[in-house]
Amino acid sequence: MNEPAKQPLELPAATYEPQLSASIDLERCLSGEVLLHVFDLSGTHEVKTCYGDVVKIVNALRDYAKLLELVCDEWDLGGFHRATYEYQAEKLRQIADKLQCGIGYDYDAAVRKCQKLRGKKPRNDDVGEDAMVLAVKRGFEQAQAKANKPSSPGQNDDKEVNRYE
Repeated sequence: MNEPAKQPLELPAATYEPQLSASIDLERCLSGEVLLHVFDLSGTHEVKTCYGDVVKIVNALRDYAKLLELVCDEWDLGGFHRATYEYQAEKLRQIADKLQCGIGYDYDAAVRKCQKLRGKKPRNDDVGEDAMVLAVKRGFEQAQAKANKPSSPGQNDDKEVNRYE
């Protein structure tokens, strides 16, 4: 049962790190494809994707890392299970940070912007409402305003007389 401890592979990460973390011009990314080069023992692999797909991947990785950390407390995990979940969450966060750095995206800033927009009060002028509903509302409001408007005496007397003739 005395197995030697497995040593992590010593891959030349310094060679590939600048290529992955170099910021890409946002305008160029939005108009074209993003090329991801994956290096492993079998060689180089190329993946063509777009900026939006990489943003979705970053969001999913960061959200899943957060979820792993939340369940540690919720499920009262301890020892090996807790350490495994925390280790995986940290690795997912590192991968997401590498990808977001490469495309110039900031997950934390996007979350702050989303929370700020959620905090705003909704406006009453809903553009998505049906035009007929808006017309009825406006007509009802105008009718109420007209009914509440005091009329001066004698102003409508001629109309009343003419109506009964």
